[in-house]
Amino acid sequence: MIRTAAAEDLARLAPLAQQFYASSRFLREFDIQKFEAFWTGLIASGMGVIFVLEDGGAIAGTIGGLAYAEPYSGELLAQEFFWFVDEAQRGQGIRLYRRFEQWAREKGCAEVRMGHLADSMPAKVAAFYERVGYTKVETLYAKRLREE
Repeated sequence: MIRTAAAEDLARLAPLAQQFYASSRFLREFDIQKFEAFWTGLIASGMGVIFVLEDGGAIAGTIGGLAYAEPYSGELLAQEFFWFVDEAQRGQGIRLYRRFEQWAREKGCAEVRMGHLADSMPAKVAAFYERVGYTKVETLYAKRLREE
């Protein structure tokens, strides 16, 4: 079952977030309190949304993003911030993606922007995005200025 997450669900996403962060060398540290504070505000404002995939009451996958006005055109855009499914439930994640895209349409967004980590199934994710109509727009580079 896919449903919209409420603020009280956020803490329950910690195990999935830890799996997600452990799966990439690019992700640093996950702080559940910061995550909850950030997303509680976005959800309350109506600009952010998180959907969860539940299996027997357990959260097996999630996708989250926000809708915002593009600063130069004013168009409303939807940006995915995270999308992760427990390995045992892989294959069900497309349902989460479809629900996020539906939400973007309901919000009146002109475009959906999806990202993927360079070390997280890049060929598979890119092939999926292209298959469902996305075009590669930009590649992001990062340089760490300090190690913690």
